[in-house]
Amino acid sequence: MIKFKKMHGNGNDFILIENLTQTISLTKAQIQKLGDRKKGIGFDQLITINPPKKTNHDLYIRFFNTDGSEASMCLNGVRSVGAFVWEEKLLPKKPTLLGTRSKEVMIQPTASKNVKTIIDLPSEEKIPQSDMKLLAKELHACFVNAGNHHLLIESKNIDSYDLSDLCDRLRKRKFFRDSNISLWTKSGNSILARTNEAGAGETLSCGSAAAAIASIALKKGKGVTVISKGGKISLKSLGNKMEMIGPAEFICEGIWQKN
Repeated sequence: MIKFKKMHGNGNDFILIENLTQTISLTKAQIQKLGDRKKGIGFDQLITINPPKKTNHDLYIRFFNTDGSEASMCLNGVRSVGAFVWEEKLLPKKPTLLGTRSKEVMIQPTASKNVKTIIDLPSEEKIPQSDMKLLAKELHACFVNAGNHHLLIESKNIDSYDLSDLCDRLRKRKFFRDSNISLWTKSGNSILARTNEAGAGETLSCGSAAAAIASIALKKGKGVTVISKGGKISLKSLGNKMEMIGPAEFICEGIWQKN
């Protein structure tokens, strides 16, 4: 039996399992079964909260997609980790440094239900010329590392775009295989976004995609709101860092009969 809590950040939903007072190990098949929205519980990512691997970190966090693959980063998820460990009194309610598969992340409580996250400013990477040919018809496309990889496509009308078909075609290429793929457009002082996450499909929100988009759309020292179907995330440039503020909300808790 496995105790879990289910949470969401802007509709990006997670199962959280803590490995601080217990040790839970799941196989790829078990993660897939748990993630099934018909026969399991369902989630965009399963998150395990583990003892730190480095002395200066408070925790080590792992993220798993519904297909059982492991993701490198989930910025909506780390906010939920903060809300979880502070609510459960597993750690004091204060700034907490998390280690992940890719980069460390600082999370901080706020006076509201929101959680603040501080990350390294995402960096743009070059797309190989052979793969750029697949994007010749796109308005603007760039590739950004936000702890995980994001292909960002600026589009005038993101809702009329067949994002699923585009992802199926692009992920046949090795370069895009494990990348999250987002459509975005400016709307006044905000940005509208849709994201299809590798291993999970299209989600209501993606925090690392919001950070990646903000990194190329933001002017230095300015802030922006990224709006997805799940809600809003506020982001601000802090020199070589970026601040993200968004919700982390509890849905339910329970026990899964591990089998």
